[in-house]
Amino acid sequence: MDEDIKLVDEVLNGNIDSFNIIVNKYELLIIRFVYNLVRNKEASEDITQEVFITIYNKLYMYNKNYKFLNWILQIARNKCIDYIRKYKRMYESNIDDEINIRSKVGIPEESAEFQETKNNVLRFIKELEEVDRQIITLKYSLEVTFKDISDVLEVNESTVKRRYYRVRDKFKEFVQRKGERYKI
Repeated sequence: MDEDIKLVDEVLNGNIDSFNIIVNKYELLIIRFVYNLVRNKEASEDITQEVFITIYNKLYMYNKNYKFLNWILQIARNKCIDYIRKYKRMYESNIDDEINIRSKVGIPEESAEFQETKNNVLRFIKELEEVDRQIITLKYSLEVTFKDISDVLEVNESTVKRRYYRVRDKFKEFVQRKGERYKI
């Protein structure tokens, strides 16, 4: 966190190289987060670019009492909401466009089982409410804490936890209906 504050100060003092360091540090994280919300590769890249333009233009507004990553994720989330409102729909994802999740196993039967499991998890996530999908994305894809998720989504931490555990219980029921055994 201290490194981020130092970089922000350097950018505000005119050091463009420090902003490039910020972009390199957070670009992949942001593009993954955005993709999980809009499910469109090209749109994710465009939105991520908009996020960094906004960060650069509004860097002076960043409150150093909060985590820099949370501030960036809030901007990214807001850009995604704007995009979704503009196009009035979520783009359906093609399973081939998903971030590559690969099985370490070479046996075809186990690989097919892995692919089926992956498809079931993606189907479950797709059916979630938008806020729940964001919570799951932040928790698992970006490994963000409940406190940080509450800051990003601007909701109470206990609400985030309650929604997370409710989704986890729904997933367990979903798995039981499928007769499979894997856990979230």
